[in-house]
Formats: sequence, structure tokens, C-alpha cells
Amino acid sequence: MPIIDANGKLFSPLFIVMKEVTGDTFGPQVQRDLFTAPNTLVTASSSGKMKKEHLKVWLEEVFFPHVGDRTVLVIDSWSTYKNTALLDAATPEGRHVQIVTVPPKTTPLCQPLDVFGFRMWKTFVRKIWDWVVRDDIQCELHLRNAALKLQSLVHNQFSSPRFREMWKVGWTHPGYFENDEHVEFKTPSQFCFESDAAKENHRCSVAPCEKTHFLTCAWCKATLCFEHFFQYNHFCEVIN
Repeated sequence: MPIIDANGKLFSPLFIVMKEVTGDTFGPQVQRDLFTAPNTLVTASSSGKMKKEHLKVWLEEVFFPHVGDRTVLVIDSWSTYKNTALLDAATPEGRHVQIVTVPPKTTPLCQPLDVFGFRMWKTFVRKIWDWVVRDDIQCELHLRNAALKLQSLVHNQFSSPRFREMWKVGWTHPGYFENDEHVEFKTPSQFCFESDAAKENHRCSVAPCEKTHFLTCAWCKATLCFEHFFQYNHFCEVIN
């Protein structure tokens, strides 16, 4: 459950609800071995879907710590969002949030992340999966910790300031804000997977690695092989 603001910033942490057959909490051993990252907040439910308990956690630990005293929150028409008592209970004293609800069956037209965001995210993830399958890399991305690491790394790449103009499209295209300027930008897939380094098959920037380009980091622009991006968990915040 990512959050973007109208200035094109992707907020951290990324809220994740994972399916856990034992119920709405992870077992002690799973919790101990669970992959953790500074940009993810991981919870569980028996269905793998968000419940009102998760919404309370999201509001208190993800949303309100990153917004101002007066905020407009654009959300879809999920029934739990209509629980005003839950929202009031989670709202800190002195804070005010105005809810704007996207009408049912209009999310592709009005919900900023649906308008321009989720498709980019899914395309990026699919490119990573395709690479693993094509090169027969021994990496089981379907396992819990690998899936969490993947989402953490994707969120980290998408958080680069390079993509702020992209995130703004989700707000300007539906008409929430006027956009008088046409700004050219590259999507994450274009920047990371279709760079000159990719076309020229550059070697990995991590010496003495001899492997070739898998991804160009959206932060530091380093050329990385799959191992040094994923296996070594290239979590970067150094803009170049």
C-alpha cells in the first residue's frame, strides 16, 4: 500500500499485508526470521487482505507521521474507509484530515496510483521475474522473505527523486491539479533497464565483479548485476 503526495513524493514505509495461514499475526519463528527493511512495515492477515485493524496501524504508523496538520486523503470506496469512528480514533489531537472518496468503479480514472503508478510498479517487478526465469537464477522470488526484499528494493528505486514528475501525472491527469507544463521523464523501467549501460552491456560497477548489467540504480546510477542488486540488497539513497 504505497502513498504518493501531490508533489510527486513516494512516502516510506511501504505498508504490506501478507497472507499467514495461522491468523492475523506471524508465528514466533516467522517473526524472528522475517526480512526487515527501513522502508517496509509488514503485517499479516489470514486472507492476505487488509482489515480495519490494519487500517488503524497504517493511519497511526505510516500516514499521520508523514503529513501536516491539515491533510486531504484521496482513497477508494473500500467500505472500511467509511468507518469514521476508526479514523477519528487514529487521528492525533490537533490534526485534521479531509477524506475524498473515489466513487466505485472509477479508480482507473480518479485514483492517482491507478492512473499512473501501479502499472509501472508491476512492469518493474515483472522485468525482475523475467530475468530470473530467463537466466535460470537460483532465486525463489515467491518465498516470503524474497518477496519482501523485492518489494523493498522496488520501493527504494521508485523513491528516487528522478521519478517525482512521473508520480505527479497521477494527480494532474485526472484533473486534481492543473498542469501547464509538459515535462519529459523516464519511467523506472526505462531508466533502470534501458539505459546506455544496459544497451552496451556494461560490467557491474562493484569491483572485481565480472558480471554484466542487470539494472542501473535510480539513485547512484551504478551499474549492477543481479547478484549485487538483489542478493546483496542494494538499498540506496545516494543521489548522483
